[in-house]
Amino acid sequence: MSAKAQLHLAVESMTEEDAVAALQALAEASDDPVAWMLDHAPVDDEPETDEERQAVAEYHADRERGVKSIPLEDVLAEFGLRKRAET
Repeated sequence: MSAKAQLHLAVESMTEEDAVAALQALAEASDDPVAWMLDHAPVDDEPETDEERQAVAEYHADRERGVKSIPLEDVLAEFGLRKRAET
């Protein structure tokens, strides 16, 4: 039996908790565990709320009017998390 077939059988017999532990072990074994977890994160399947749809519509309307985005560094500085970039 191939390694992939063995893995498939092992995964099918796992509990959800076992699967989470296995994913964490794989992430820790990779060179970049955060990137690995992001690449393998489940798809967000929660329905979009009316509030989220409105926020996205407002964003697109602002962009069409030429409103500039606020740089992340400025937001972080506003909350005291980083110094504001020198301009």
